[in-house]
Amino acid sequence: MDWNEDGLKDLIVGENNGQVRYFRNIGTAGNPVLTYEGTLMVGGSAIDIGDYSHPFVDDWNEDGMKDLQVGASDGRVWLYINEGTNANPVFNTTQYVTLATGAQVDFGSRSGPNVVDMNGDGVKDLVSGNIDGKIYYCQNNGTNANPQLAYQVALMSGSLQINPGGTSRTAPIDWDNNGSPDLVAGSYDARLKRYMQVATTPPAPTCDLTLIGSYIIPASGGTLTFTFMGSNQSGSTVIFDAWTEVQMPDDSWYGPLITREDLSLGPYSSMSPTVNQNVPAGAPYGYYYYYGYVGDYSALQVYSQDYIFFYKTGDDDGGTWIGDWNCSGWEEEAFNQPEIVLPDRLQLSASPNPFNPITTLNFDLPEAAMVEMSVYNAAGRKIATLVNGYRDAGRHEVTWDAGTLPSGIYFAQIQAGTHRTVRKLLLTK
Repeated sequence: MDWNEDGLKDLIVGENNGQVRYFRNIGTAGNPVLTYEGTLMVGGSAIDIGDYSHPFVDDWNEDGMKDLQVGASDGRVWLYINEGTNANPVFNTTQYVTLATGAQVDFGSRSGPNVVDMNGDGVKDLVSGNIDGKIYYCQNNGTNANPQLAYQVALMSGSLQINPGGTSRTAPIDWDNNGSPDLVAGSYDARLKRYMQVATTPPAPTCDLTLIGSYIIPASGGTLTFTFMGSNQSGSTVIFDAWTEVQMPDDSWYGPLITREDLSLGPYSSMSPTVNQNVPAGAPYGYYYYYGYVGDYSALQVYSQDYIFFYKTGDDDGGTWIGDWNCSGWEEEAFNQPEIVLPDRLQLSASPNPFNPITTLNFDLPEAAMVEMSVYNAAGRKIATLVNGYRDAGRHEVTWDAGTLPSGIYFAQIQAGTHRTVRKLLLTK
């Protein structure tokens, strides 16, 4: 960004030591040349937020001058209001970005803030990565000049929380130029991942890897045994690919080790083959992370992922010498023995939520029952009946169009036999 208003892009960089450095462009727009100008200051001293500073520049109070938000290891977002000019920013006080309740925004640890109109309502919101890998979203229910931030929620990809990996960092960008911000995210994974904002998300399976036996592999090589469970918790058949790869001790990647394409899972079914993965003697010693994915392999689109770790020692236990990364248990028959899995309780979800003006309500029935689903406004008045009749066990969905209603909070209530549950809905226009 142009820090000193000379028409050239400069660089503002956070540091592990908590300071923020300024590199000025003394080259040209087409051939940037950066020179270090020093650390950014507050009240005459270097800004120091403790550890892992993550700066973002934005006109937070809408006075026409650039301000500075800085994520920190303590999870808060430190705020520095510019009391100088755009060409010469001056920060005299340290503040913190707060929620509408007055509490300080706290993303847990290693926050990485970005300011962007995420939901397309014309006012800026706050998006941040976190040490746990999730990406959190604080919706602004106020104005650009006076943000009123809601409590953070984890952004979702279908029914799964977005998680590009530990210490996630994200850059909102309209990747496909359709007017809606998408996300490009990085993490300790070292690879960039892209999350597209789309109107609907088709049913997608999930995967879980579970280690069986020891995680120690001797120097002569050995076998890693695990189950690769794929589950479909939707009421529709899903078609997907499954594959694995391994992150080496030097953080490089090897794979795919094994792939299965065009797998099929019926409604509420799962598959869990036991896989025996060779680890060769020639592999270096150290810790490995073995990842499994389900998704669209040709498009590198991941619906769900999981990992297990193992350690290859430098000591030979005198066992059989292993010379390859071959595996067994990944045969086609193992993926064609689906087990029907019905929901274990009444559940109700909505996506998208917040929404404008259409949302899809999904409900899971552990057993067949008479079902009534209604929507109420904040005053408790029933305004719509979406379902009223007998439904089989399994997952069902219904669409609600609130186009004629004002923005605000609504409640969807479902009654199935003797069971009842409620979901809060937020309509934003």
